[in-house]
Amino acid sequence: MRIRTKLLILAGVLALGIGIFAAGFLIWQKGDQEPEEEQVQTMEEQEQQVIDKQVVRVEELSFSRISRQELQIRWPDRWEPYVEEYQIQRRKSGEDTWQQVGSLTSDQIVENTEIAWVDTLTENSIQQYEYRVDVTVKDPENYQAEEGETVMASNLLLCIDPGHYQGKNAVEGGTAYAEGDFTLEISQELVRILEEAYGVTAIRTRDTGSISLEGFTDGDLDSGHISLRGEYARGTDLFLSLHTNANLEGANGYGTEEQPISINKPILILNETACGQEQAIQVANGIGSRLAEASYQLGIATVSAFDVVQDGAQIREWSDAYNDQTDVAGTVCRRTGGHGDYYGVLRGAANVGVPGMIIEHGFHTVPEMRQLAAAGELASEWARADAEGIAEGFGFEKHLETE
Repeated sequence: MRIRTKLLILAGVLALGIGIFAAGFLIWQKGDQEPEEEQVQTMEEQEQQVIDKQVVRVEELSFSRISRQELQIRWPDRWEPYVEEYQIQRRKSGEDTWQQVGSLTSDQIVENTEIAWVDTLTENSIQQYEYRVDVTVKDPENYQAEEGETVMASNLLLCIDPGHYQGKNAVEGGTAYAEGDFTLEISQELVRILEEAYGVTAIRTRDTGSISLEGFTDGDLDSGHISLRGEYARGTDLFLSLHTNANLEGANGYGTEEQPISINKPILILNETACGQEQAIQVANGIGSRLAEASYQLGIATVSAFDVVQDGAQIREWSDAYNDQTDVAGTVCRRTGGHGDYYGVLRGAANVGVPGMIIEHGFHTVPEMRQLAAAGELASEWARADAEGIAEGFGFEKHLETE
């Protein structure tokens, strides 16, 4: 009995010890877990606070080219009540690093207008930039600042001449077409794409069916005073005259306005000023290459290649024989006459020291081309090709948000 009693007492002591140890372990484990739960809860609360904050992000930026060394950036004033300061950020095309180039203090007043800031450039060369506007919020407890939307801008200035005027060079048979109408369509799309996608500013010799310069209109500016169109480019960096092509009567054994798609090719005719400038030649190469590919993909040409040139020495003299030839690649040409450049528009541009080119996009004597133009697809496709070629020639990038 004594031995059994001792054993029972010993067993009880052991059980009590195990119970105390287990209870202690549970208390320790609970104590170790509570900080983690509190930490998770704190992080969730912080995330929720960020979510609950109203985001302030400057959007809808636009720009204006004031001069070669001044670019104006604009944005709506609707964020004024929430902003302490705006910071204007800039980077060159192709660079990763942003640089703050200016700041503006908010007056916290909304007037439903635009805020404007002018960037004075230190470089005079043609450049493409990307801008954004960041902010410091007035009340960080309730508002969260985010990087602003970006906009492309450049100091490049183009002069675009939609060839001829309303109704000029009309084709009556089959699908109705007039070169003077279609070149205006291309120019409208081209100006829009250049500005929105590349930050390029362009002026036009006309933005309606009619053209009027220095007291002359329409027909006068298509013959005797045509050089005024080129001279309108004074002070710009490049003159581009938009056209569609034609051929001699009965060319290739077909009706004059019933030519096969194999005649279709882009031809770019440069003035003597452009023939001596590498950048103008590269622009012509870029435009021609993209037009050739676009027409081929659209099924209105049989050749997708374009014969690029490296310098002025490789630029061929334009001829009727080459113009009307089928199944050959387009290329860059020059055409000279008794007074230098044969075409008055190109002479006009040269008169004011501006490199210029005529862009013969394709042949309106091809029925399939006229049909595609009437369907509304061709103007935008050719305008896009023009814009991409111009951008390539100047080394510009496309704004990612427009893709």
